[in-house]
Amino acid sequence: MQALEGITVLDFCRNAPGMFCTTVLADLGADVLMIERPMDETRSAYEKLVAGIQGDDDARQHACFNALQRNKRSIALNLKDPEAQDIFQKLAETTDVVVEGFRPGVMDRLGAGYEKVRSINPRAVYCSVSGYGQDGPYAQLAGHDINYISFAGALGLIGPRDGKPSIPLNLIADYAGGGLCGAVGILAALMAREKTGIGQYVDIAMSEGVLYMLSGMISDVLSRGVSTERAGNRLNGGAPYYNVYQTKDGKYFSIAAIEPWFWTNLCHALDREDLLPHQDATGHQKTVVEQAFAEAFLAKTRDEWFEELKGANISVGKVYSLSEALDDPHVKERGMLLEIEAPDIPEGKVRQVATSIHLSETPGEVRHLGSVTGQHTSSVLENLGFDAATVADLIRRQVVQ
Repeated sequence: MQALEGITVLDFCRNAPGMFCTTVLADLGADVLMIERPMDETRSAYEKLVAGIQGDDDARQHACFNALQRNKRSIALNLKDPEAQDIFQKLAETTDVVVEGFRPGVMDRLGAGYEKVRSINPRAVYCSVSGYGQDGPYAQLAGHDINYISFAGALGLIGPRDGKPSIPLNLIADYAGGGLCGAVGILAALMAREKTGIGQYVDIAMSEGVLYMLSGMISDVLSRGVSTERAGNRLNGGAPYYNVYQTKDGKYFSIAAIEPWFWTNLCHALDREDLLPHQDATGHQKTVVEQAFAEAFLAKTRDEWFEELKGANISVGKVYSLSEALDDPHVKERGMLLEIEAPDIPEGKVRQVATSIHLSETPGEVRHLGSVTGQHTSSVLENLGFDAATVADLIRRQVVQ
């Protein structure tokens, strides 16, 4: 048994935030059906360009390897057609969750908005993941992760003091502020439904998710008027004891000696007891500490430093590439790498990252790999009561694909 077994989800998401949200739900047992638009020439060309794929075989292989598509089935509906809207509404009658990632108003125009779903299924939880939320001056503003973290104040905190902000991949707004916050909101709404018997609307704005995650720093601004700047806080490069240093082999090593005892242990390990009084040094003395650490860490390789310091009760870490991270023995022992049977592709197996949500009694799992667009259209329609001739006719008329 899985935690969300029996929960059904209709997934309208096209990009990482919503797709990650529904992947979290799917990994925990939810039955996720992707509602995709038919693959016309324009969309096909775009997706092949983005994914670097050629023909149908490459598309199937890409779907198998794409962790954001696993545990999900696919039906392709042309929701600009009233018949396709009717099919969606039949699916919505019994679904538990609908998730969409369009700008406000798009789903209403497609006949699949919250009010329509609520009118036919009051128990449904409906989650919209957007950049700025469903109202407000920026509701219709186009954006991506870099824009959301800009408006939320996070991007301005990341990078060197005297340089431009550093772009931290699309992890903060897309995956955390959007995907994870969306999953949490949906799970909370499902819990509330157990008490009230009705669903509700979940409005997730990625920019607000970033603000929420900055709550500690924002509290300092609101209570004391203290605004952190780039490299001005101990947690964003402003302190020698919470920083990254290059090692003898040109790689990098991270230290986080925030607590006084960690600082003491670090100074002893580097044979720099003279630095013990200067953990919170400022000005010239801070520069002296930084230079001392920089010179010390150049004496050995990254891996040598880790072997030496990992048992010294100091917070340390090797700065890995993704390939190195996946090869780490801790990752392997914790089961964070999966090897999944994939009979539809030449390799026969697919390796993917596992869910990080470890449940002792109802663990998540990968039940099946990703689907290509419309792979389950016929079977879904047959389950809704459409006979084979009707399904064939709908496909011929491009109502579905």
